[in-house]
Amino acid sequence: MASAELQRLWKLAKIDSGLVEVRHRAAALDVGKSITSDLEKLHQEDVEVGGKARSLAADLADLEIAQKGIEDKLKRIDKDLYGGKIVNSREVENLQKEILILKRQRENNDEKILMLWDLLPPAKEAAGKLETQIAEKQKQLTERKKSAIAMKAALEAEFTKLNAMRPDALRGISPGIMSKYDGIRHRNGGIGMAEVTSKQNCAHCGTLVPERTVQSLKDEKVVTCESCHSILYYTEGVV
Repeated sequence: MASAELQRLWKLAKIDSGLVEVRHRAAALDVGKSITSDLEKLHQEDVEVGGKARSLAADLADLEIAQKGIEDKLKRIDKDLYGGKIVNSREVENLQKEILILKRQRENNDEKILMLWDLLPPAKEAAGKLETQIAEKQKQLTERKKSAIAMKAALEAEFTKLNAMRPDALRGISPGIMSKYDGIRHRNGGIGMAEVTSKQNCAHCGTLVPERTVQSLKDEKVVTCESCHSILYYTEGVV
């Protein structure tokens, strides 16, 4: 059976190991790093896929505006030619030439518009799918960050609670043992004490605890693990 002082030290060690665990959990908190990476890739893909759809749509809109301008101009010329406003033969000839040019432009634009009508729907569909994926990933990221914030708050509360328990747990532990424990804890990543398991192993590093060490523990001596140097805690009911 462990001495009363070692029992008090074990109580403190459990608080300290709890603090270590909280720190590890906080460090490993998932704030959506992988989702952010996926989003960046989708945004990069959208530059090409979505950009293509937007470019095609803009080209189509420009052509449709140009066609309307040509139609309006042809109507004005037609009105001038056949409304009796233009009587000079040279002016008539020039307007007829302009009509031919405008009609060729209209034909060329019609061909381009027909081509864009073929290209735009699949481009829009691909861009739409990508936008849906981006929106879904963004939603996932928002939810993950919300969850991380809640978890962070819970961990901070747990850390504060454990820290508040520490001063009381320090009472009754001699300065010598406390100094030894703190030295081990600082070298061991915050862990200064480990229980001997039912299989007679050190719970911190897994090393088998020799019989002579177990006997020393039964004699209520302060003994450390031969491998990780944690102070060992032993009770008859464990081994």
